[in-house]
Amino acid sequence: MKTVRALELMQNSFDSMMRSGLLENKVEVSPETVLLGVGSSLDSLGFITFFSDLEERISADSGQEYYLVLTEIHEFNTEQAFLSAGALAQYIEKITG
Repeated sequence: MKTVRALELMQNSFDSMMRSGLLENKVEVSPETVLLGVGSSLDSLGFITFFSDLEERISADSGQEYYLVLTEIHEFNTEQAFLSAGALAQYIEKITG
């Protein structure tokens, strides 16, 4: 799965969360969008919901079951105080490649 497709699936997850009332404001996903950390529009429950929904979307899109593991995302470590959509998209491309 290419990075662009992963970002599209993230956008679909955010749009779904907004329709269901879990988000008050629309989120426009770009590689710089903060998913976790300072500047994120997600609280802890929202992040878990987003991550679970995204796993389901990736699996459905690829026809294969995938799990996202935060500790495996190379660009997300203790030196960075946030996780960006771009870093997550690169990780998704790597595990689905």
